[in-house]
Amino acid sequence: MSIRVDAEELRGFLDTAVTLAKSGLPSKMDSGARASLPAPPISPPRESSATLADCVTAVDCHIEKVLFSRLRSIYPHHKFVGKETTAEAGEVPITNDPTWTVDPVDGTNNFVHHHHFVSISIGLAINKEPVVGVIYLPILDELYTGHGSSRDETVGSRMRSLTRLLLNKAHGGAGLESLRFSGAATSDMSMVAKGVAEI
Repeated sequence: MSIRVDAEELRGFLDTAVTLAKSGLPSKMDSGARASLPAPPISPPRESSATLADCVTAVDCHIEKVLFSRLRSIYPHHKFVGKETTAEAGEVPITNDPTWTVDPVDGTNNFVHHHHFVSISIGLAINKEPVVGVIYLPILDELYTGHGSSRDETVGSRMRSLTRLLLNKAHGGAGLESLRFSGAATSDMSMVAKGVAEI
């Protein structure tokens, strides 16, 4: 059964996501800020990870738990899918129910090495369609949001171009393989979207 939400509800979801994203990581990754987070040692890469280079820190798991705890207190009947918890639990079926998805630290290796391309991303899907999206880069203090049917056509055009370039030739794309990446996918997309990075 399809779930109906109005513009005011969507705005409330977006405001919640923005508030939580901004509270996830301190904006200044100095020694004092890091001391407030869990111990920095990197846990061994999971065999189930997409690549063995995809290291997971205690910070990833801590932030995900904190964000989901806060979301559950606000939306107790919603569902939740997290990058770290899903990696442990396996595939999670997506239904029409409001479902929050979180990547607590996109760019874990960057975070570990004090590189500034680190982000928190939070999304909400309803009826299996994305309706709210938030990307926050705390060290750069840059915020990107979207909700409902609101789209920046310039951004949309750039992202469609990026998609075509990345698709392999069998699927009508350019099959481009020599792109430079920042180490965090959401940071890459954000930079391309706002026009400060070349494709």
